[in-house]
Amino acid sequence: MVEESVSFYQMPQLNKPILIAGFGGWSNAGNTAVKSVEYIIRKKRATLLADIDPDYFYQFTQNRPLIAIKEGRLQDVQLKKISFYFWPNKEGTNDLILVKGQEPDYRWPTFVEILFRLCKQWGVSLVVCLGGMYDDVLHTESMVSGVYTIEEWRDFFGRNDISLIDYEGPSGVHSLIMKRAEKEKYPFVGLWGHSPLYLRGTNFRVVVRMVNLLASFSGFSIDTLELESALSEFEHQIEGILENNAELKEHIAKIKKIRRGELRKKDTPKVVQIKDFFRPKNS
Repeated sequence: MVEESVSFYQMPQLNKPILIAGFGGWSNAGNTAVKSVEYIIRKKRATLLADIDPDYFYQFTQNRPLIAIKEGRLQDVQLKKISFYFWPNKEGTNDLILVKGQEPDYRWPTFVEILFRLCKQWGVSLVVCLGGMYDDVLHTESMVSGVYTIEEWRDFFGRNDISLIDYEGPSGVHSLIMKRAEKEKYPFVGLWGHSPLYLRGTNFRVVVRMVNLLASFSGFSIDTLELESALSEFEHQIEGILENNAELKEHIAKIKKIRRGELRKKDTPKVVQIKDFFRPKNS
C-alpha cells in the first residue's frame, strides 16, 4: 500500500528524525496545528520529501481541488495532499520531518498504517501531533495541553506548564495515531492549543507558544518575530473593539467568572465572534 499511495521526491540520510504533524479541519481550532507546521517549514526552508496520494483518503466534494484559470485557459489543478517535508537539523541531534495536510476523510486505519510504515522506514524517533480546540479561555492566554505515551514526557509537560488532558468525546485521526503508537511502544506526544470560542481565525498567541515548545524539545532555534508582529497587530484591533462594544465586554467578563468558578459553564453566553466587529480597512 505504501508503494501505491506514496510518492517520494528525495531519499536523504536521516538522523533520528522527529515527525511533527499538523492536520487541517475539525482538530485545527485557531489554525494552531497547520499554522505552526507551515511556519516552521517556511522559516527553516524545509524541502518536500514525499506526498500521499489524495485519491485514497479524500472526498473531493468536501475538500475540493484548487484551480487557476488565466484568460480562459486552465493553468493548474491542485488536489488536497498530505505532504512530508524534511529539514536537516544541524543545531541538534534530531532532524525534522514536518507533515501538513487536511485530515483524511476516509480510511483512517489505512492512513495510520502507512504513516507508521514511513516512520519505521525513516527511523523516526518521536511522533508529535498538533491540534487545536475551542475552550472557555481568553485571547490573552496561550494555553497548551497535552497527551503522551512515554512517562518521561510528564516532567517536560510540568516544566513547561502544559496541562494533562482529561477528555471524553469525539476525536480526530490523532487518536488512532496515538493508539497505534501505544500498541507499538512508540514515543508519541500530542500538543493541543486552546482558543477562545469568540475567536475565529489564527490564534497567533498560541501559535507562538506552540512553535517555541517544538523548538525547545526538538533542539532547534527559530525566529518568531513575524508571528509576534501579527499578534501585536491583532491585539491592537481587539483593544479598539473592546473599548466600543459592550456585548463583547460582557461575554469576556462571563468567561472570566466561569474560570473563577463564579458562574456555571452551562450559563456561558452565546458565542460572540470578534470578526463580526472588525471594520474593513477601507471603511
